[in-house]
Amino acid sequence: MSQPRVFEMPRIERVIEGKGSLQQIPAELKRRGLERALLLTGRTLGASPEFGELVSSLGEKAAGVYTRVEAHNPVKRLAELVDIAQNVNADVVIGIGGGSAIDAAKLTALGVGEGIHEAHDFLHYSISHGLPELKGVPLPVIAVPTTLSAAEWNGVAAFVDDSTDTKELTRYLALTPNTVVLDPELCALTPRNLWTTTGVRAIDHAVEIAYATNSHPFTTALCTSALRMLAEDLPRTAADATNHEAALRCQQAAWMSLVGVHNVPVGLSHAIGHQLGAAGVPHGVTSCITLPHVMRFYADATGPQQSVMAKVLAEARGASVPLSAPEEMERLFDKLGVPRQIGEFGLSPEALENVVRATMGEAEAVIRQAPRTVTAEDVRKLLQTAY
Repeated sequence: MSQPRVFEMPRIERVIEGKGSLQQIPAELKRRGLERALLLTGRTLGASPEFGELVSSLGEKAAGVYTRVEAHNPVKRLAELVDIAQNVNADVVIGIGGGSAIDAAKLTALGVGEGIHEAHDFLHYSISHGLPELKGVPLPVIAVPTTLSAAEWNGVAAFVDDSTDTKELTRYLALTPNTVVLDPELCALTPRNLWTTTGVRAIDHAVEIAYATNSHPFTTALCTSALRMLAEDLPRTAADATNHEAALRCQQAAWMSLVGVHNVPVGLSHAIGHQLGAAGVPHGVTSCITLPHVMRFYADATGPQQSVMAKVLAEARGASVPLSAPEEMERLFDKLGVPRQIGEFGLSPEALENVVRATMGEAEAVIRQAPRTVTAEDVRKLLQTAY
């Protein structure tokens, strides 16, 4: 008989979904007795009429607005966000945008709760530095995603150590957003290439969690359904941003792909992708490049799981006889027109070697449930194949 296992249930309290959900945020703050919100987003969305209307609708409850969130959250910016939150006496952080904006909200909530004042102190709360027990209580977070990276469904947050160009991860269930708002009309503002590549990121979640060595029937069932939904609806939304019904299904699939990640981790494709991201490859694009190669690397060890994936992907394109799962994945990526090679981004040999080193630094945290042993030479060969 196997040993007892603890499954940590997701900590999201409330999901508001559908067209017009953005306008429900003032009522949600009132329901929860929150009075001073700090809104975080990037420059493009921050300049949009939709964001301006939200700020106006909040009135005095919009205690602070920050529209300069940067991709991957350079650690030097995080202390600035904490200072802003403390200066405006924020009692909630609202992250609006892609994974970087939502991670920025989680990291700001962490910084306020832990009394972090210096950028380098965030490193002490990273997986690579041991994840010490929290001393305080993070601020509550509301997440409004506009991409499919799925950062809103867990307490994981990423940032980049500027001194080493290494992506660091923190992971605390207490950082999980309390409320998630899924508004497909807002997602229509997202550039299609960003929407599509982050959709591939959600596919990557579904694949890696489904064949992790500690996979669980609950998460595997969700991931299998997520893979089917994304294979069917992501091409529709890539072609038509106004297909709000398909966009919401993609958002729901992204939710399903990652909501159990505190129990079953993602794997090698993500570990490599994290560090390619720190080297300058856009988030989401990394999965477009790495996933088929990693699936081939794991093919012998994950035959039954990949057989199910191949069938799901084939049915989504109307085929009765599936190819191999990596080949089916490449068919889908061809249809989506996503980038497929590292060489498109001009990374130097030195940068790639740093990716190898940093990927292996995630071995215990991210690759701990890998279907087979992973060495630095394996990573190096995968990068060469993907170049």
